[in-house]
Amino acid sequence: MTDSGQIFEDIRQHMEAGGIAPTPANYEFWYRYVTGSDPELRIAVDAVMQTVGRVSTRAMHNIRRELYGASMPSDLSALIDQTQTQLKRMAHFVEETGGDAKDYSRTLRESSDSINAAADIDTQRALLAELVSATGAMIDKTERLEAQLAISGQEINILKQDLETARTESRTDPLTGLSNRKAFTSYLEAQAGRALADRKPLCLAFCDIDHFKNFNDTWGHRMGDEVLRLVGQSLEQLSHGVGYPARFGGEEFVIVLPGKTLQAAHDICEQIRDYISSRSVRAKNSNKEVGRITLSLGISQLRWNDTVDTLVERADMALYRAKETGRNRVVREDELESAAAPKPAAHAA
Repeated sequence: MTDSGQIFEDIRQHMEAGGIAPTPANYEFWYRYVTGSDPELRIAVDAVMQTVGRVSTRAMHNIRRELYGASMPSDLSALIDQTQTQLKRMAHFVEETGGDAKDYSRTLRESSDSINAAADIDTQRALLAELVSATGAMIDKTERLEAQLAISGQEINILKQDLETARTESRTDPLTGLSNRKAFTSYLEAQAGRALADRKPLCLAFCDIDHFKNFNDTWGHRMGDEVLRLVGQSLEQLSHGVGYPARFGGEEFVIVLPGKTLQAAHDICEQIRDYISSRSVRAKNSNKEVGRITLSLGISQLRWNDTVDTLVERADMALYRAKETGRNRVVREDELESAAAPKPAAHAA
């Protein structure tokens, strides 16, 4: 067998063992594993293999989500294609049985006419036997249709759930579980429009983990990921009922605070800053304390002529001031010396 032939044979065996559908996205996943073109993927798959002996569809999706983030367009396309295939199959079943029903109706009419015209009892019995046979065949076809529609209906429901999961994943940060930047932007646009229409306040907090680069450089990316998860979980817990937290990117987070003035938003952010600064992280292997986590936060309040970008920009400027003046603090936009202060290309760690 050629090298390429062996590769696809290995792919086939892995997918059959896990009961995985032969979609382009799934072939791509296993091609990366079999060829070793993605070392991190190979490590993740091998870990599952060592534990349970095979990789199921669910395990494959979990690995993909952990390594690559939200569902890829190819995944969504595959789900949509599968849904359309099921719908076409159901339509075919119904159309086919509809034709059978017309034939059966014609048979009933013809049999009725023939029985009435039959001259002797034997002929009538034969015609009745044919009618009973046709009726039985129609019942069988109807029952098969019901069974096929039931199976297809179940498959459609599963695909609907998968599509909903994919939609949710496309708006969720896989590392922290918070909403991602795409979901944040949509939410902020909707809430800003509502706040302006109702003439109610809305604030935005821009948060950045202080000295995050040091965690990565000193303890590695796995420890950096633990810090991001801890901050994400803390923001989710502390913002519950008052704000909408999301991961903006890297070590940056945002919190939309509908109905909050600058002062109210400042008080909430101070509680968040104080809580997180009381937390420390320990290395799992050595149990050694890695250090204390602190946040710098900047807050802006929605104005009548704001866009999402201008609101974010002013919060970002306030965040930069918090970084510039010592970190581990909250700065409101009205504390800035000048609204025209230059915005840096990147924050200090």
